[in-house]
Amino acid sequence: MPMREHAGPTVDRNRFRGPGGPYAGHWREFPASWPSLEQQMPADEMRFQVADALARLPDRERVVIILRDVEGHTPADVYSILNISAKEQRLLLHRARAFVRARLEEYFNTRPPTLRPDSDPERT
Repeated sequence: MPMREHAGPTVDRNRFRGPGGPYAGHWREFPASWPSLEQQMPADEMRFQVADALARLPDRERVVIILRDVEGHTPADVYSILNISAKEQRLLLHRARAFVRARLEEYFNTRPPTLRPDSDPERT
C-alpha cells in the first residue's frame, strides 16, 4: 500500500477566497456534507475507508492521529508518549486529519449518485 508523501498544502489553496476581497482566507464554498453513516453506509465499509487512509499516512502522523482520535489520549499524553513538542503534535495531527478527510471526501464523491451526501434518498 503506497504511503502518502508531503506534496504541498494539506488543503488546496483554490478552495479558499483570495486576498483583497471580503472574507479573505475563508472557504469559497463549504465542503459537501457527508451522508449520515447510519443511513448511507454500513459501519464496516466506513471503518475500512478510515483504516485504509490511516495506513497510507507516514508513521509519525499515523501514530499521533491514532493516539488522539482513535484511542482518545490527551495532547499532554501524546507529548509524553512520543517525546514531541506541542507544536509538532499539532502539525502532525493537522496533516493526518486533513489527509484522512480528503480521502473520505474523495471516496464519497465517487460513490453512486444515490449515495452521495448531496442527494436525498427520500426524494428518489
